[in-house]
Amino acid sequence: MQLPVVAISPASLASADGGEPGGPVRVMLLGVRVTAYAVINAAEHRRREMAGMGAVVNPGLLDRLMDLPTGISVTDPVVWAEMADQPCGVIERHEDGARVTRRLESPLTITDVVVDGVSGKELRAVQDASLFAGFTRRWISVMAGRIPDAAVLEAKLCGVGIVDAGVVDQGRGQLLAAEKPEGLARDGWSWLLEEKAYRGWLSRRAGNREKESPARATDGASEAGAG
Repeated sequence: MQLPVVAISPASLASADGGEPGGPVRVMLLGVRVTAYAVINAAEHRRREMAGMGAVVNPGLLDRLMDLPTGISVTDPVVWAEMADQPCGVIERHEDGARVTRRLESPLTITDVVVDGVSGKELRAVQDASLFAGFTRRWISVMAGRIPDAAVLEAKLCGVGIVDAGVVDQGRGQLLAAEKPEGLARDGWSWLLEEKAYRGWLSRRAGNREKESPARATDGASEAGAG
């Protein structure tokens, strides 16, 4: 099916919402290699830099932190004990043995993910992009030319956009608009996706020298196990 070209793409949307654009980052999320577009939380990024921290990729830790408010002291002796080995940049444990204050926030917001639509596998790319339905806006990139009708129909049904791979990074080349996600999931796993995208951004920013948080905050997560 031949689709008309219109002048907008994920690249031109990456700096929305007034944050610092993180630019496209190639990263493995949910077992799928994607290009993620994100807006950096500049304040959190600066805070982590000052604390000597990078990405935190322990899903269990992130899920536990989701239960706590940010920057507000709460009394919870159980959490106080559980977080004994975490750095103060993640959570502050007060001297009374009961109160804790969560310091860690999400480092960025993922605005779009783009899955490569290899020729002959466009339908599979749409299905892979659909895995992110509860997290962000989804796209597949295809080479200019005819796109299988089945892939276009599936993309329309799933709200997945289609963009021309040849011009996606020039802010143009959208062939089919992606729908805005509804009922966004917000849990430890969605936070993990953001941390992994942040890790990729840090790696690219540092010239492929990846910087992570201390092992205490990263133990238990892997590319295979965490998506």
